[in-house]
Amino acid sequence: MLLFDQLNKGERPLRILAWGVIAGLLILLGGLWRVQVLAGGEYQRRQETQSYRTVRLPAMRGRIVDRNGLAFAENQPRFRLDVYLDELLPQFADKERQLRRELLASRGATNTPDQGLWGRLVSRFSRTPRKILITPNEREWLRRNARYGVVSNIIAQINQQLGTQVVRTEAELFKHWSRERALPFPVLNKLTPAQVAILTEQGWSLPGVELELVPVRSYPNGTLAAHIIGAVRSYDSSEEDDQAFDYRLRDYRGLIGLESAYDRQLRGLPGAKSILINSSGYRHRQGEILLTEPALGDTLVTTLDLGLQKAVEKSLSQVNGDERGAVVVVDVRNGDLLASASAPTFDPNAWIDGISHAENTRLLDPKMKYLFNRATYGSYNPGSTFKIVTALACFEHGILNVHNVHDRIHTLGYYRLGRNHVIDDTAAAGDYDFNRAFIKSSNSYFIEKGLKLGIDSLLDYARRFHLGQKPGLRLNEEATGIVPRREDVSPGGIPGKTANLSIGQELTVTPVQLALVIAAVANGGTVYWPRLIDRFEPGDRLSDAPIERVRAGQIRTQLDIKREHIDILHAAMRDDVGLDEGTGKNARVKDFAVCGKTGTAEVKAGSRLIDRITWFASFGPYESPRYAVVVMVESGGSGGGTCAPVARRIYEYLRDRERGMNNLGQN
Repeated sequence: MLLFDQLNKGERPLRILAWGVIAGLLILLGGLWRVQVLAGGEYQRRQETQSYRTVRLPAMRGRIVDRNGLAFAENQPRFRLDVYLDELLPQFADKERQLRRELLASRGATNTPDQGLWGRLVSRFSRTPRKILITPNEREWLRRNARYGVVSNIIAQINQQLGTQVVRTEAELFKHWSRERALPFPVLNKLTPAQVAILTEQGWSLPGVELELVPVRSYPNGTLAAHIIGAVRSYDSSEEDDQAFDYRLRDYRGLIGLESAYDRQLRGLPGAKSILINSSGYRHRQGEILLTEPALGDTLVTTLDLGLQKAVEKSLSQVNGDERGAVVVVDVRNGDLLASASAPTFDPNAWIDGISHAENTRLLDPKMKYLFNRATYGSYNPGSTFKIVTALACFEHGILNVHNVHDRIHTLGYYRLGRNHVIDDTAAAGDYDFNRAFIKSSNSYFIEKGLKLGIDSLLDYARRFHLGQKPGLRLNEEATGIVPRREDVSPGGIPGKTANLSIGQELTVTPVQLALVIAAVANGGTVYWPRLIDRFEPGDRLSDAPIERVRAGQIRTQLDIKREHIDILHAAMRDDVGLDEGTGKNARVKDFAVCGKTGTAEVKAGSRLIDRITWFASFGPYESPRYAVVVMVESGGSGGGTCAPVARRIYEYLRDRERGMNNLGQN
């Protein structure tokens, strides 16, 4: 009142001062009103804001392509439907109040309206003791059920709109709520074009629901070359990243095959973004900053030929009975792996969205072994195909030579070793020189020559071809095979071991190993390191990063075999296919001279036969060898009857393709 009294007085200075004070008070009151009323909500949001969190952004995986750039594995854009939980807070609160009222009503409590601020203050100082109607555990239960009820209702509306049957459990929602509240909750991982059209044409009004475009790993050829290319699985955590990032968006890691062996090159470098979260753990809509762009993974250019791979798998699929086997095709001139098939196979796309328990159980069937790469990881007795190595060793040690290859040995249809050891012979009794013994696959002939040669020389030549060692494809699924050690053979057992070894028992090889042996025989004695990767190219074509090449034709061993011995062996392998009495005649191809050797190895448990492994090892053409083709089939009838026809179809494809290329060049 003193201030207003001064206004009524006549002193001008006091009046000016009074009006100034009043104006200042009005300005102060206006500022307080603006801060507390107009901008109150904004300051409240700022008060809730606490800190930034870093999110790991996975890079797109690099492509895997064949030698001509055709894709085995690539990335496809996919639309995903997410729910941002921070935008559902009002619905959560409403649902929680509804559940609370229902719970109180079920207990007979009076459902009174909200008392307001004054009522709550009065009740706080009231002497009447309050009755606790809801415990802390029940309050948490209400909150969880409220959240799940709201999200379930949204998902139900999505299902009705899109014709889907998506189900998300309360456990999934709670896990996401507890660990990754600032990130979107995924609802539908794979939308069809029709579903995307519905969303874009009809609009979308559900709160918190957003359509996201994400890259997804894709194998456009399905099962083709699956064991070599491999598969990926979704990955939620990484030991090397967990300390650097608060959150990580799900990416992929290699499971098997090239996807696993070269995972680091393929997945590139992750990026990062920073998100602003509030005290409740929610993201701030305007607080998202991209820190680092993800770097696309390298493109892996293989030595495989996609067209040939298709022909190989088609040929193998025509085997009668259970399709369990493998085919390997190698370029004999440099060791390049041109095709590799293992059957039965699988579809690597099955892991992209998470494989079902039933499908996983099927793939792990102990007999079929769908995930087992028989071409690189399967280790089997080579049977009579090993007679190629036995023959070379005999030639190089003088047991066989150009002068005695036509000398005949009389066989009885079996070989008796000592008094009690009898080894069966698939060739009938009769007289055999080297060529006839080779094409008729006479065990007796090669046992006699092998016994003269001795076990040390046989083992030495097996190791010269690097049997018993990893081929060097740099895959995780790569077996060494077994070559026995000389010191493990007791003196009394040496003759029997030698006899068995000379006809392909006592040791195991993989189809890839045998293909490299045949390639070395075909090219005259050069054992190459096999090459599966041609080069690594930067995923970003505008990148200045150099192309990393893997040199072709790296020599592992020079066998230094005399040319005359190679020629004799080549002629015998040609006759095994070209002559009607040869065991490999079913691989004969018109206008393309195939050279081969059949083999059958019995798998026994004690004296009981439990399986039969059949082989056909070959190269062609005879005049100018370019391809080595090895076919292996488990539980086959014979190498000539089961495996040779598979090789024939492959060589027919190669012949026709070369003719087409030649005609194209002439035109």
